[in-house]
Amino acid sequence: MITATGLRWILTLLFCALTVYGLWRALAARSHPWTARLAHGLHAVMALAMFAMAWPWGMDLPGTPQVVLFSAAAVWFVLAALTVPGVPGPRARALANALPHTVMTGAMAWMVAAMSSAMSMGAGGGGQAHDMPGMDMPAPGATATMTLDGTGDRWGAGVLAVALLALALWWLAKGFDTGRLAPRTTSGAGADGAGPDGAGPDGGVHAAWDLGCHGLMALGMAVMFAVMT
Repeated sequence: MITATGLRWILTLLFCALTVYGLWRALAARSHPWTARLAHGLHAVMALAMFAMAWPWGMDLPGTPQVVLFSAAAVWFVLAALTVPGVPGPRARALANALPHTVMTGAMAWMVAAMSSAMSMGAGGGGQAHDMPGMDMPAPGATATMTLDGTGDRWGAGVLAVALLALALWWLAKGFDTGRLAPRTTSGAGADGAGPDGAGPDGGVHAAWDLGCHGLMALGMAVMFAVMT
């Protein structure tokens, strides 16, 4: 989907790194509740899907399963915050923390659906994809092989790009503050660096890394949405 070689490789490295980090947190954070590990796994899958979408072959992947998966993930974040027992803190705070993840996974589902719809419109044009809305052929120096120009989805992509950029800045700022204030040593740590309460010696550091990775994911998605408009 991205024709600019430099941007494509930057996004590829970013999303691959986020995939590895998400899988590591999902598998290694044994002291965390299963909901936290599942959330890390979902973020890893989303980063992997974003990596694929940066390349032309990623547009050949089936869109419907991705839309179903990420739509279900968006709903799950809300339901988990409201109904799963053992969620720390008030439910209102848990819901507020879950909503950004819901926005991100919902935006992912919207992106896949919009691109699949644009491809279907082009395919129905009988080989005249360059004349179809959403199937503009790239001009010299263009960054994307296919955009949503000429469709109502273009405005949706722009709004989501701005929203994700705002989330990215918020997560990154919060991650920097959390890492700066996190204690570096605590007694009674478990095998994965977390103590019995889940805070552990590196609990604040892990939290900072989690926030930073969420911010980088949102930033990468914002870039992808921007090149679609």
